[in-house]
Amino acid sequence: MAYITDENGNYKRTVTCGHCYEKGHNKGSCEKRKVDLAERVKRYEEELSGADMDGWRRTNTERYLERTKSDLNKMMTKGQNRKCGYCGETGHTRRTCPERKSEVTRITDETIDFRNRVAERLVNDGFGPGALVKVQHRHGEDARLAVVTSISFSDLTTRCKASKVDYFNGHNGVSFQYLVPFEDGYGYSYADGTCYLSSNYTNVDDIPESEWYRNPSNNAAELLSGVDTSEDSLLTEEAIDRKKVSKWVADNIVDPR
Repeated sequence: MAYITDENGNYKRTVTCGHCYEKGHNKGSCEKRKVDLAERVKRYEEELSGADMDGWRRTNTERYLERTKSDLNKMMTKGQNRKCGYCGETGHTRRTCPERKSEVTRITDETIDFRNRVAERLVNDGFGPGALVKVQHRHGEDARLAVVTSISFSDLTTRCKASKVDYFNGHNGVSFQYLVPFEDGYGYSYADGTCYLSSNYTNVDDIPESEWYRNPSNNAAELLSGVDTSEDSLLTEEAIDRKKVSKWVADNIVDPR
């Protein structure tokens, strides 16, 4: 493994070509090798056109010529018959697929816009760290008082957006601390936990609840007393930075493992 330095002087791992020994590419994409192979083909063809070329010399040269032509053809047609794992078209890979790149850009734009709009609704309600809420530990139990400690936006997607035509998910992104820690019937102690954000906050298009395709039946925090908060305090760089969000979208939505 070789290393190069970027424009900021940081070391980055790279490869070394086995033909020209330059860094940054391999033998399969070496432009110098492509030129050398073409010159070698020309030389072999000229040698074979000579009247004195016969016997084992001709046989060996013909074999070298065919092998060189084959290597050159592989370099010239590299990627042309490869099928993309995303769109199914030939001539490019999934990593360089223009349709995939367009999809990542579109979903990134929608995700950042959605997160900003959800944060705006939370700010308007005073729902943020420090807010007093009621939460249920389990279905059927009485709700308990808790204080919100954080709200996660880094995994909030438009799949949580209220919709008339599609099922949408709840977002388990509210972390809280119970005002009074407790033990359950099995002897387990609880001082904090997580719960879902109310779908009213993710209903950024203000679709009447009666028209929702389906309302996720998740335990959500009920706001009792709000706090002064801001979008800047709710939205971290990870949640709205285009480069970070784009990578998250690619890894978790477009190319989920």
